[in-house]
Order: sequence, then C-alpha cells, then structure tokens
Amino acid sequence: MLDGDARTARRLGWLFLLLAPLAHGALTLAFGMDANWDLRNYHWYNGYALLNGRIDLDLLPAQMPTFYNPLLDVAFYGLASALPARVAGFVWGTVQGINLSLLFLLAQACLRVNVAMLRTVAAMLLALMGGLGGGTLGLLGTTFHDNLVSLGVIAALVVVARALPLLKTGRLVMAFGRVAFAGLFAGAAMGLKNPTVIYAVGLCLAFLALPAHPVRRLFLAFFFGLGVLAGLAGTGGFWMIHLWHDYGNPVFPHMNHVFQSPFAAMSDYVNASFFPASRLERLLFPFTFTFAPLTVGEVPWFDLRALALFVLVPLAALSALALRRIRPAGFGLADAAATRFLLVALTVTYALWVVMFCIYRYLVPLEMLAPLALVMAVGLLPLSRRWAVRVSIALLLVIQATVQPADWGRVPWPSPDGPGRWVTAEVPPIEDPHATMVLMGGYWAISHVIPSFPPGVRFVRIQSNFLQPDSVGNGYLAILKDKVSSHRGPYLMLSTIPDTAGAAKAALRLGLRLDPERCRPIPNNLGETLNLCAVARVAVE
Repeated sequence: MLDGDARTARRLGWLFLLLAPLAHGALTLAFGMDANWDLRNYHWYNGYALLNGRIDLDLLPAQMPTFYNPLLDVAFYGLASALPARVAGFVWGTVQGINLSLLFLLAQACLRVNVAMLRTVAAMLLALMGGLGGGTLGLLGTTFHDNLVSLGVIAALVVVARALPLLKTGRLVMAFGRVAFAGLFAGAAMGLKNPTVIYAVGLCLAFLALPAHPVRRLFLAFFFGLGVLAGLAGTGGFWMIHLWHDYGNPVFPHMNHVFQSPFAAMSDYVNASFFPASRLERLLFPFTFTFAPLTVGEVPWFDLRALALFVLVPLAALSALALRRIRPAGFGLADAAATRFLLVALTVTYALWVVMFCIYRYLVPLEMLAPLALVMAVGLLPLSRRWAVRVSIALLLVIQATVQPADWGRVPWPSPDGPGRWVTAEVPPIEDPHATMVLMGGYWAISHVIPSFPPGVRFVRIQSNFLQPDSVGNGYLAILKDKVSSHRGPYLMLSTIPDTAGAAKAALRLGLRLDPERCRPIPNNLGETLNLCAVARVAVE
C-alpha cells in the first residue's frame, strides 16, 4: 500500500503525462505555422497523392522524395486539410509532445532515487529538458517527422527499461516476448522513416551489453530483431512492396548500386553533402558541428548535448571499467543495467549516424534522450553521489541555458477571418483540366500548390534532384519522355518566376516551347509566387 508521499508523487506523475503533450501543442501555436522547404516539396503533396489515388497519375512532382513512404504525410495532410491550421497545429504538436510523457516514464524507470517524490520530480525535469533541445524545439509542429519516429524509439526503451529484471534472469518466453514487443515500436519507426534504422540497430546491439548470460543476450537481441522486422513490415511493408513491384528496388532509388533497378542510375543516392572532409574531422565531428551547425543541417542552431555525450560517455565507460571491483553495490545515479543499455545504444546509434548520414535532424531522438544519458554518464564517474548530483545539475543547466533552437521556416498562422487552412494557393482557371498536363520546371519546392488545382490535371516534373532531360544512365528518363510525348492535350509549365527561363530550356529538350508572354501568377501562403505559363509543341518544319 502506498504512503501519502508516494500517492502524491503518483498523482503528480499522471498530471505530467497528461499535461506535457498539451504544453507542447500550445508551444507550437506560439512558434508559428510550419512552412519548411520539405513541406512545400513533398510532405503536403505525398499525403494528398496517396489519399487521392495520384501515385500512378503524376510523375516525380515531389522530386526524389516522391518515392518516400507517405504514411506520416497522409496523417498530416488529412489533419491539416480537414481542420483550421491552428487546430491542426495544436493537435500535431500535442502528438509530438507525447515524447515528453515517454521520456518521463523512461527516466522514472531508470533513476536510482529512493524517495518517490524526488524521483518523480527528477524524471519530470529530465523529460522537460528532453523536449527543449535546439533540434527538438526547431522541429516542434513541423512535418520532418524526426520527432514523430522518436516516439517509437523512446517507447521501445521504456518497454526494455521497465522489464530489465525479467530480461536478465526471468522466464525466457516472457523475456523474449517483451523484447519482441519493444522491437515492434523501433521497427514501426524505421518503416515510417528509413533513417531510423540507426536506432533500431543501436538498440538491438545494446542487448549484447546487458549483465546476463552471453547466450541469453544473443537471444534477446535476436527476438528484438524479429520485433523490428514485424514493425517494419507493419508500417513500411506496403510501400516497399509497391517500390519492388514498380521499380525492382524496395527502397528505390536508394541502394540502387545493390538492387540495380533499370529505372535509376547505379548509385547509392546518399546525400553526401554533409559528410566531413577528412577521417579526423569525422572522428571528432561533435567538436565541429556543435559550433558550426551548417555542417550538419540547413539552418543554424546551438546545443551542447551531443558534444557533452561525446566527451562524457567514453570517460564514464573507462571509469566504470577501472573501478568496477571497488565500487559498492548501488553505485551510480541510475540503474546499472539501464545505464549500460542506454549508453551502448546511443553510442552505436551515433557511430552509425556519423558514417551514414551526418544530418543533425536524424539525431533529434538522441538529443531528447541526452539529459537522462548525461546523468547516467556522470553517475559512473569517480565522484560521490552528492557531487555527481551537483555536477549533473550544473551541466544540464549550462546546456539548457545556451540552447538556440533551429528554425526551418515558419509563417504567421492564418487569420481566423479567412479560410484558415495550412496551405492555400490561388490557381487561375484552366480551360480543360482533364486534358491538361502541367510540366514542373526548376528545382525549387512547388508541389504544395498541386492540391489547389482541379483534380483532373496531371503533373510531370521535367527537372528535379532525381532526373533532368539531359540525364545519362537513368532509365527513368524514358518513362518521362514517353509520358510527355504521348500526351495529346494542352501543356502548361509550373515553376518559380526565377526558374522560368531554365524551365523553358528544359522544355525545349522535350520538343516543347514555353511562351513567356502567356504566364499567370499563382500566389500562395507558404512561399514565393509561382508562374503558370503556356507551353506548345515545337513545330516540325
């Protein structure tokens, strides 16, 4: 039976679980409406396309991300197209705020604090700080989804942390079932956004570090992996089957040097623009990107968490190894098994990230987990418990005080007096929409205006970060040329105004001429005014 202090702590915990997500929803409204480049390029269009049966009707309208799993985009588009933008933004931010609730549950399960109220308050503070990082705040209310797939990663950790006694020595069937259940969450996150693979692998390999019999560790990792595969199939299987059926590559166009689909170049299609210039810089990368954030992203931000972990985790590991025989039982600020599991998982995750991506947004789930991980690491240093607490508090205060959030682009919320929708565009009348093909030129993000066109119009992008009319070695070019040449109705060209001249040159390569005198503007609420120009076939003399 719980005493009065424990009952109060439990009530406070429940209150935090309920209110923290709502606070994130309210913070979303304070930050403004998301208008990031990726939203305009593919997040808005991809959700619209799947819901309206346009997957096989349009061609590359969202550039290479046309081939990305649209499931989370469907959720956002359905929400934001049905509700006023402010309401949709609050709901979207609240869902992302569930990260705080999960971080609280994780910290509460891991912290070694005997007084219930103190453990609850400490877990609340760590969870709050997990939601206030430079990348995390920047992503709040946006459509990048890194702070949505984080829900699967942190949920998997919560399941593991709360089951650690069972995993170490409990009945095998129950232990294997529990880790498979945890794997479902990590696999579902990976299926929704493929770069989350680094967390699934990190968590899987961390089971090999648990204080248990070596054979038991292997089986725990194996059954976690089975759960990951099931979760991956549940959220990403349908899209991988679609890509395999249509292009012969389940992650098309990525890894095409392996799958060798004829519809793309023989390339891995990895974005190498953020990779360090040398091996030494890669080895010491946190010292670079912490103070030069544009080396790992498109916008500036500042947060010391990754650098602090990079320094402290190796020191903590060396300390734990050196002093393991003389430390008393119960040493540290968190459960020993949980500490070992989380720090190993994050170490593997970071190592995979620095080899595969070097894009900071993909590290945001790690950024969320960093406050708890830092407390765990400090607890392994050769300090008394009192000094470990003091150092942890001082370190976390410095980190939080110096945070500068990222901003990938926001605009004011629409006026309640107007339509109040997330995306609006003023498309001029189109005489025969069912017979019209709109070509898309340039390389800017413009597909967000497509849902504002009449539904019968077809869209074909002739310039993109995947394909251009003069591409060599990309078999998809034949599909594009056939799609354009077989069309018998009128053509129009959609581009930004600065891209119009380049779009006209690309159209000439396809036997079409753009008429710059017959262009009409398309104002929209998320970006610059677009151009919609008349296009005709080049007369054959």
